[in-house]
Amino acid sequence: MMWFRYGNGYNNMGGWFWLIFIIIAIVVAVGIFLVVKLVQSSSNSTQSVNDNSLYILNERLAKGEITPQEYTNLKNMLENRK
Repeated sequence: MMWFRYGNGYNNMGGWFWLIFIIIAIVVAVGIFLVVKLVQSSSNSTQSVNDNSLYILNERLAKGEITPQEYTNLKNMLENRK
């Protein structure tokens, strides 16, 4: 008895290949999305810390706790830290 095969023998795997390919693509896309969000949130938190530091520095100048020269020096330090 002779068995006949049509194609390259992968006809049964064709559907599974595409399903696995789509699942892997989704996992990779979600991973990239999460990395991008993590990097963005990290930079946003740094920006808010710098804004908060400048606010405190302005209050200290307004209260007379530091001189204008100290204010300028500290502000330059904060801006260079970004």
